[in-house]
Amino acid sequence: MELLISPTEIEAILPAGILFLTGLVLLLVDLGGKERADSGMNPKNHLVFIGCAGSVLALMALVTGGGSVVTSLYAGAMSDDAFGRFAGALVTLALLLTTLGAGGYLSSIGQNRGEFYSLLFFGAGAMVLLCQATNLVSIFVAIETLSLSVFVLAGYTTDRRPSSEGAFKYFVLGAFSSGFLLLGMAFLYGVSGGSLALSDIAANGPQVADDILFAVGVLLMVIGFAFKVGAVPFHSWIPDVYQGAPVIAVGWMAVAVKVASFAALLRLLVAAGGGETLSRLIAAIAVVTMLLGNLAALNQTNIKRMLAYSGIAHTGYLLIPLVLGLTGTGFESGSSMLFYLAAYSVTTFAAFAVIATLSRGQDRESIDDLNGLASKHPMIAVVMTLAMLSLAGIPLTAGFVGKLMIFRDAVEGGYIYLALIGIISSVISVYYYLRPVVAMYFREATGDQHEVEHPWGLHLALALAGGAILLLGIDPQALVEFSVESMRSLLGG
Repeated sequence: MELLISPTEIEAILPAGILFLTGLVLLLVDLGGKERADSGMNPKNHLVFIGCAGSVLALMALVTGGGSVVTSLYAGAMSDDAFGRFAGALVTLALLLTTLGAGGYLSSIGQNRGEFYSLLFFGAGAMVLLCQATNLVSIFVAIETLSLSVFVLAGYTTDRRPSSEGAFKYFVLGAFSSGFLLLGMAFLYGVSGGSLALSDIAANGPQVADDILFAVGVLLMVIGFAFKVGAVPFHSWIPDVYQGAPVIAVGWMAVAVKVASFAALLRLLVAAGGGETLSRLIAAIAVVTMLLGNLAALNQTNIKRMLAYSGIAHTGYLLIPLVLGLTGTGFESGSSMLFYLAAYSVTTFAAFAVIATLSRGQDRESIDDLNGLASKHPMIAVVMTLAMLSLAGIPLTAGFVGKLMIFRDAVEGGYIYLALIGIISSVISVYYYLRPVVAMYFREATGDQHEVEHPWGLHLALALAGGAILLLGIDPQALVEFSVESMRSLLGG
């Protein structure tokens, strides 16, 4: 039997291949390297440059390739469409920003080693493949590969007990959620005539829509993905992991894992559907997730935990388009999810990058650590302000446009109560998002809390993220159109 790989297949897997290869190179070039005693002055710029080069090459491969939609590559294991490339590009952009900021931050805590960058790139490669996966096996392998990377990143600072505790909790619950995924896949495999391809599940779905095994299979897979995106009641790991992990790694996890997981979940639900019962369940999860996330964030004094609960709340907003798609409104509303993921990505990374910039030796995690920041470092304070306003959904920011698109789709789809609850939740969130702003502009700094080194990589990452927040808030049309076209490619339009 002759095995041939076509140029189309090579083009489709090229972005992920570049990321995996870059991760391997980063591991080898730093093999046996030792951090100098003056760790704060040793950012190992060669690792940052190699990582940025690999990220840019992968991003170029994603943006310039995929002229036509190819739905079955590698025996149905993956596809090459605008939807997968859009989500993959978001992951790669997050990787580029994280790589830029990693050198200076890791040096400040004495942990600047090549394996950190390798873990980022191995996880990113798996995430890009997950965005393109159209086969139950390829989905599972991609999820487990990225999960292993994230587990290790969560416990990267082994000298900190909270880091080890958070990583262990993440690992145990992650393994538990994998069981749900596998069992759900087994059910779908059985009812789809013994096929692993999502296309066959989509073809057989209408015929077995009332089959209890089919419904249970879809439900179990949704539960598995709900853990990955941090939806209530599968969210308990998030605050502990966010608080314990290195802040630059938290920024990466908060953005990239959510983007890849939502992309895979959306692709699954487009193929398998789920009907009215599942839509009601997801609607209930969305409501509880929005409310619990925002209410729990109100009394947080640790900014990493505050942003953790904030991320849970934003998961609730992102579930609304799924509800609309499952109830006959159509998955065209998924374009609002794609735009929202882009807005959330740059906004959340900007917030964590500010914390990383202020950290020296250990993360500055308290909101009080931001006191007086505007008087000493006004540009950093501006970026943090933009991030908080965008997360709250204030006009002229990317977050406002994203929420407007989702709530508009909910109203037009007849789910006015979801839009109202989303708006109420957003109003609640304004209180805790403004607390860091008040600390920066209206409180006095104490001692030398802001007299820290500011590496060029973190400054550049902050500038790019802050500029993207404003650009998407003032002129979002190009990305809106790209989101619509990407969703159409997934739907075969």
